[in-house]
Amino acid sequence: MENLNCEDMAAAAAAAAAETDDKKKTFFRKPNSILWTATGLVVTYVVWCVLVIILTASGIFLNSLQFDCVNIKEEESRLKNKATLVYLWAGLSLLACIVQLLEIWRRKGFYGKVFVVTICVLTLVMILSFVKCWNEEAQEIKMFEERYLALLPLTHTPGNTESLTDTICHKRNVYHWQAEFKCCGLKGYQDWKSSIPDSCLCAREDNSSACVEVGNSLVYEKPCLPIVLSLDEKHRSRFWAIMIIWVILVGSFIASAIVGAVIALLVGCCWMIKEEHGYKLSYCIYRMRGGEEMVPVVFITNNNNSQTEEEIRKNGEAKESSRDGSVVLDMEGRINADGEGQEAEEEDRYDNTVTMIPRSLLKRLQEEHGLRPVRYRVRSSLSLVLSPVTRDFYTIMIQEVSPFLPSGAVLVDPNNPNKLCIWVEGPHLFDVSHIVWPRQEKSEGTQALL
Repeated sequence: MENLNCEDMAAAAAAAAAETDDKKKTFFRKPNSILWTATGLVVTYVVWCVLVIILTASGIFLNSLQFDCVNIKEEESRLKNKATLVYLWAGLSLLACIVQLLEIWRRKGFYGKVFVVTICVLTLVMILSFVKCWNEEAQEIKMFEERYLALLPLTHTPGNTESLTDTICHKRNVYHWQAEFKCCGLKGYQDWKSSIPDSCLCAREDNSSACVEVGNSLVYEKPCLPIVLSLDEKHRSRFWAIMIIWVILVGSFIASAIVGAVIALLVGCCWMIKEEHGYKLSYCIYRMRGGEEMVPVVFITNNNNSQTEEEIRKNGEAKESSRDGSVVLDMEGRINADGEGQEAEEEDRYDNTVTMIPRSLLKRLQEEHGLRPVRYRVRSSLSLVLSPVTRDFYTIMIQEVSPFLPSGAVLVDPNNPNKLCIWVEGPHLFDVSHIVWPRQEKSEGTQALL
């Protein structure tokens, strides 16, 4: 019977090992609704990036209005900068999408961390490149305006333009604007003084409300340069609106995280303030009803040195053997699977070693039973809202089998710092692990307040 059990256990162990190897060899995750949804979102963004690249390359996304006859290279430079901006954003986005898809479907992928890092980097690059391109275009528009304002007054040939040919070309543009947009002058019909050209004259059938009488003629009242700049801005605004929406969509994840963090911080601050006042009120009611003051105490065992070196060595070997991946059959025929001892150790790790007892009991333990409490002054953990408070805390050395150990108290092994050692008063947290288990280099300098 025992041989059969051993064979069954060996077969089960082999099957478990084979299953583990299969899992290790599997590169991709098992499909589920969350993975498919994330994949759909990433693929949708990929389609958007490819579509933008196609529209930009075909010229549909970046068609321009030509208002200047000389500085064609400047307009081409503006279009090239915009195209570079689109290609940069779309290229980085496609690279980020490929990496994100791999991390989503990879079995041990860190898709959450990769998503946060790629979104942050992409948003930063997009904002910086957007600002750079925007400033360059704004500077070119300003230079365009200054070139035409340098022609004033229009009746004279300006001496600060690039050349006579440029001046004639610019004036021809002004004539063309006046005839096409029904305007006169750059800043107004006054730019022409008394020599108003025929392109400024209103036709008799035009609405006279848009014209003014100058001498014996009707001329257009509206200036031409604001109209040209307004048309150019309206044409450029479509491109920049799309780019701004693009940045907002990518950066909305970061903005949502920041807003969520701020809201969580505000809620946490309000909760801490509420908890502090609520705790003070409940404690006052408790004391008014005759409740006794409770004090935090840690009971430390003082018989850890009773084991022999041989027993300590065996215990150490037993702990090491519980960590290996094999199946162990003990003397009584019980199976200890991998991780069983570790799970029990993890459960013990979360036992809080601080015991709240009445102050009268603490005094009775000291006066009647000869136990010597050691008092410490400890400060609560730091908080963004509340100031830290100071409380008394006691440690008592006691035998493991002592009848004076209060029920529910957890004995602490001073040589095994693997448990919690905290207590809470309202929103204030007190951690005394560094006192119960002092570091080796600081243990000599620890001073107890008796």
